[in-house]
Amino acid sequence: MLLFIDTHSSLITIALKNNDDLFIKTKESEYSHSIYTMPMIEEIFKENNLNVKDLKKIIVVNGPGSFTGIRIGLSIAKTMAYALNIDINTISSLTAYLVSNDNNKKRKAVIEDNKGYYISAFDENNNNIIPEYYSEEDNCDYEKVEEKLDVLKIIKYCENMKSENPHHIKANYVKKIEVENHD
Repeated sequence: MLLFIDTHSSLITIALKNNDDLFIKTKESEYSHSIYTMPMIEEIFKENNLNVKDLKKIIVVNGPGSFTGIRIGLSIAKTMAYALNIDINTISSLTAYLVSNDNNKKRKAVIEDNKGYYISAFDENNNNIIPEYYSEEDNCDYEKVEEKLDVLKIIKYCENMKSENPHHIKANYVKKIEVENHD
């Protein structure tokens, strides 16, 4: 069984994949991720008569996005992975948007903040052709994908990733990148 956690935006997405079944819960939560995320995880297990002890892997979105939202999602995912001694993988929100899209050509994902753009691009085979970067302008000419998630496509994309050490997982903050680019 696999747990997916995404708290990078105002929409919290929690999903459980158990064999061929996929259960998804979402909640719009502008500034209340700390109130809703853990109860949503508890509810999805309870509503589907599943036990957290049967969990084998966690996939968590590590940003860029909401500073507090990312911290909450990562803290929960890392704690569960460590406590249950199970596999954990991170995926950036940009990569999640790119693999969720059905576009079979070169495409970009863009997250905008008040000072610039965080951008990445994939080719038609889901190969990363422009690594994530921060810029004051959107200077990438590829077609922009929607900011939507397809949990099944994300799970498939992460299927063969090597598990990460929960202690080494870090958030992918837009502001951190901005600071690094202006040293």
